[in-house]
Amino acid sequence: LYNQIMSYTDRIKETKMSWLGLAEDYAFSDRIDWIGMKEESSISLSVPIVLGILLFLAVLILRHATLLIQCSLKTPASSAQRAKHTKVLRKQMTPVGKFALASQTERNQSIITFFIALSNKIGHQPMGISDLERLWESRIMNEKRHERFGCCVSRAADGYYEKLDNSFKDYASESPHPDDVEETKERIVEFLTKPIDVHDKLWQVEISHGNLGASGAILHSDELKVKGHNSETIALFRNHHCLCDGVSLSAAVADLSNESNELRDKILYAAETHKQRILRTSFMRRALSFIIGSLTYYIFGTIIALTLQAWNMIFSSNPFEEFMKRGSCAERSVSWKYLASVEDAKRVTKSIKKGAKLNDLFVACLTSAIERQYESISKSSSQVDNKQKGPTSVNLIVTTHLSGGIILPGESIGNKIGAFAVTTPFKSKAGSSIKRLRAISKALQLMKRTTAPQISYLVTSFISKYLPKRVAQYALLKANCHSVATISNVHGFPDTIHWAGNPVEMICAFLPLPTGIPIGIVVTSYNGRIIMSVDADASVVPNADEFLQWMVEEYETIKTEASQ
Repeated sequence: LYNQIMSYTDRIKETKMSWLGLAEDYAFSDRIDWIGMKEESSISLSVPIVLGILLFLAVLILRHATLLIQCSLKTPASSAQRAKHTKVLRKQMTPVGKFALASQTERNQSIITFFIALSNKIGHQPMGISDLERLWESRIMNEKRHERFGCCVSRAADGYYEKLDNSFKDYASESPHPDDVEETKERIVEFLTKPIDVHDKLWQVEISHGNLGASGAILHSDELKVKGHNSETIALFRNHHCLCDGVSLSAAVADLSNESNELRDKILYAAETHKQRILRTSFMRRALSFIIGSLTYYIFGTIIALTLQAWNMIFSSNPFEEFMKRGSCAERSVSWKYLASVEDAKRVTKSIKKGAKLNDLFVACLTSAIERQYESISKSSSQVDNKQKGPTSVNLIVTTHLSGGIILPGESIGNKIGAFAVTTPFKSKAGSSIKRLRAISKALQLMKRTTAPQISYLVTSFISKYLPKRVAQYALLKANCHSVATISNVHGFPDTIHWAGNPVEMICAFLPLPTGIPIGIVVTSYNGRIIMSVDADASVVPNADEFLQWMVEEYETIKTEASQ
């Protein structure tokens, strides 16, 4: 015991650390007086110390004896049971993953779909399934950072993953290349709506290659043809939400790239820079900021979040509810489009309101498209009384990543997301596009100062752990505050990345529609461009291309008003 204590003390002295901002010389005394032991060569043990040591040994003996008795009374497991339990990873599914399984319905599957589009120059061999297999095995599975890709949901242990012995070809397949953009959309809709047997696998990919521009996946294919590119490869992925979220998928895409080490270094550098900036402030200032910030954020923020949530649940409504089809026969409408360059969008946003973010701009463009969609569908429908006054605002669900939208090097994939509802005004209420953007920016800044995302995460954890499946479906339907759409903003890559030497031209993801919400929008940035995608109930948004065009037109209107 003495040797263990002294070795522990030596390790503390040798560690280059400071305690509460104090210098190392003051953290520990040079002369250690540890439980009566002096630095002198002669060591004297007092009676209380001897009794303490004997008591410690007695507790260890008693604990060991208890374990032996428990083992002797336990019924031996059969070989089948032992084989079943050895396959179960002793790491539980994330609360959001459990909730995604429990809350999905036949009509609204919790499946994330995205495609990676690569271009190939004349004379270059396009990436095939064997090339992707080698890349996947070397970058994803061999590094053992994302082991969950090799698992399924366990049948034997509820809430656990079970490791599989599947090969890459059990998840991947090659298919004929789409002839046009409509065929590409059909495949995306099938991936979004066709159920996945989570007890068999959690993800799959379909690869095809053909003439550049044939699938319509790459929006700037004409530019690439001028540069000498003549073919394209489309890797269409889908995974169940119980596997991971969109931010985790972005990290996996980065790990597959030739630039993976460079991207990891950039993340570490940014994290270290942020840490050093915090440490440059005094200890007292950090302590006061922590105390005051905690009181403001957790107490007042929670009160505001719960109050607004209750208000929206009781008094708001979804104007599209009467148009939404009931049952499992509803079709989907999907599309993708460029909004603007990242630099141009930042310049427009900053010129309108101090502290405004890009996400405020995206929400404003989405609100405008929803307003125009309601006007369009009301004119063509006999279910709406044209004399009745239309809505002046709608509720939207904004998803947020609880780790800041990044996965640090060494961290594995997960589901660290929360969400909150925000009320956004129509132009008829706000007066102009810029006034609406300012109102939306103010509302989003207020919600970001509350604990709403954390509360949603905690409630999700509680429901998925303790309550039955039907409660999860009911909670998801009621907690969405009669929202019309949900929007997710995923950070992309500022420059072009490459898979096995082939340039990735497009990264586009599609959001699974929660129960009761007819429109899902994903906004991501890649190589200096902002990419939008929509997955919508076709009874509400029959023409997804037109819906995204309305978002682009609203952006141009805001840009014009800002310049004036």
